[in-house]
Amino acid sequence: MHEMSLMAGVFDAVNAALLDYQVTKVTKVKLQVGKFTNAEPASLEFAFQAFAQGTFVEGAELEIEEVPVVAKCNCCGNEFNANQLVFFCPKCENYDIEIISGRELILESLEVE
Repeated sequence: MHEMSLMAGVFDAVNAALLDYQVTKVTKVKLQVGKFTNAEPASLEFAFQAFAQGTFVEGAELEIEEVPVVAKCNCCGNEFNANQLVFFCPKCENYDIEIISGRELILESLEVE
C-alpha cells in the first residue's frame, strides 16, 4: 500500500509548515491528490489516521480533492482529460502527449488551533 509512504510525506510537510508556529491542534488537513498517483482515498484516510495517532493531528478531518489527469498534445496543443490507460490526443490521434496535471500530491491547507 503506497498510500502509507505518501502519507509519511504529507506528515513531513505538515510538520515543516507548522515548525515556526505554536500550534496545539490541527483540526483539518486538505490535500489535492492526482488520479495518476493511484492513491485510493479510503487508503489515504487509513494512513492518515495511523500517522495522526498520538500527535497534534489526531482527530483532524482529512479532506481530499481528486485532481483529474489532464494531458496536452505536443503536436496540436490540444488539452484533454486522459481517462484511458493509453493516452493519445482525441483531436489528432497522436501519441506524443505530456501529462500536465494528475500526478500531484499537494498539502493545500491546514486548519489549526
